[in-house]
Amino acid sequence: MHRRRIHSEIVVLFSIILLSFSNASDVSLISVIAVGVTWTVDDYGSANYSSIQQAINNAGDGDTILVNSGTYYEHLVVNKSLSIIGRDQSTTVIDGNRTWMTVVIDADDVTMKNLTIQHGTVGVILKEDRERNMLSENRIVFNSYYGIYGDRCGKNIIANNDVSFNFGRGIFLYGSKPCVIDSNSIFSNGVDGMFIHRSSNNTVKGNFVSRNDCGIYIYSDEDPERPSGLSKNNIIRDNHVLNNSCGIKLCHFGTDVSLAKNEIYNNSIACNIVGLNMSRSNGNVFYNNNFVNNSEQLRVWESSNNTWDGGYYVGGNYWSDYNGSDLYWGPWQNEDGSDGIVDLPYLISANAIAEDRYPFLHENGWRLVPEISIVSPVNGTFRSGTLALALSTNKPVRVSYSLDNQPNVTVVGNLMLIDLPIGVHNLTVCAIDASGNEFSSKVVFTITFYADLNLNGAVDLIDVFIIARSYGSSYGSEKWNPDADLNDDERINLSDVLIVARDFGKTIWK
Repeated sequence: MHRRRIHSEIVVLFSIILLSFSNASDVSLISVIAVGVTWTVDDYGSANYSSIQQAINNAGDGDTILVNSGTYYEHLVVNKSLSIIGRDQSTTVIDGNRTWMTVVIDADDVTMKNLTIQHGTVGVILKEDRERNMLSENRIVFNSYYGIYGDRCGKNIIANNDVSFNFGRGIFLYGSKPCVIDSNSIFSNGVDGMFIHRSSNNTVKGNFVSRNDCGIYIYSDEDPERPSGLSKNNIIRDNHVLNNSCGIKLCHFGTDVSLAKNEIYNNSIACNIVGLNMSRSNGNVFYNNNFVNNSEQLRVWESSNNTWDGGYYVGGNYWSDYNGSDLYWGPWQNEDGSDGIVDLPYLISANAIAEDRYPFLHENGWRLVPEISIVSPVNGTFRSGTLALALSTNKPVRVSYSLDNQPNVTVVGNLMLIDLPIGVHNLTVCAIDASGNEFSSKVVFTITFYADLNLNGAVDLIDVFIIARSYGSSYGSEKWNPDADLNDDERINLSDVLIVARDFGKTIWK
């Protein structure tokens, strides 16, 4: 303790000296240690300690242990709230010497960073009920069973680690919640890259998972002596799951048939032998995933009430083995115009009990910036005050339109614009996707008089000449002009001339 007190006093004195040489504008650049002490470890005798465990034993809560490069053959028990930081990930090695657990974290608020942890039966174990620990930017490799084992722990973060070449599972969460497994490289582990057992409310995101037996395995079972072991409400998103025997697997063995409600979205599941394998797991949601070139895209057994899309505006998944057409758009895929969605659902099983209602035409179709085009009306002049509003989009979007700067009107499918007054009109159509991205398209069109046969905005002698040229003809005759049949009786006669005479001299410009 005497050595600890002297070191602490030196740190405080050094901070005071730094501040005394700093003006007000430089204070923000000075890092002052206000809480805790930094201890150093190396095996050359030039630091506070030559053993990491010695430093742990003598440190206090809130302290930092800086470990210099070297190989430390130790089995650590971290039972205080400490930060243990390696000088260099590749050269600062904690080696379990192929026996027992290399690191046991038996405290809250522990950070381990920038270390290689290897050659234990387990690389790192997070003990029961331990919370708010962080494993970050470590290499956790060549352990006999598990790289990281979370045993009924919670609120821990496992981020930006290389968890590879472990002979059992890379990361194993048992009875744990809610942990975050973020942006790790999980490569070539002997069994599963990640095994989530009886664990709920965890988030698995941004990981690269490749060349494992199973990439991400969510497993549930029941023990008669324990409550239901259903793994539920886990979020699996934005992961790249490639070249595994099985990409993602969900499995439940037991009598609990309640909805698991695991949410799997925005993942790339590619080049696995089986992309997704699901057994007796109910009530999960899958959307916006790329299923690409898996030998078998899906294997589903005794699983019900699963949802394979997020509704029309979110869309479903991309399936590389599904080639379909995109001629229609809208929630019922019955409106003229494309939307990046294959018009017919993707069948999850042959009996069509489950289907992806909105499979994307292209990979990552949901990530496209929304675009919308107005198929009708086009820029031009029309003699009718009733026009179809027909649209085309590149992805599922919420659509609204504004006519002549009036408040927006929601569009559900194509519709008719009716009772349009004579004159020039500005139409703006706006598309918003599920992420809030917005795009708009505009047309300017003119409604003219019905008797304005040459669409010049006025009823004049030219229109009279058009009527005169086909006067006396009827449907099917050589002189027949359907535009001149103003009263739609399939004859061009005095009635049509009177309609022109009624509006003769009128112009839309006054």
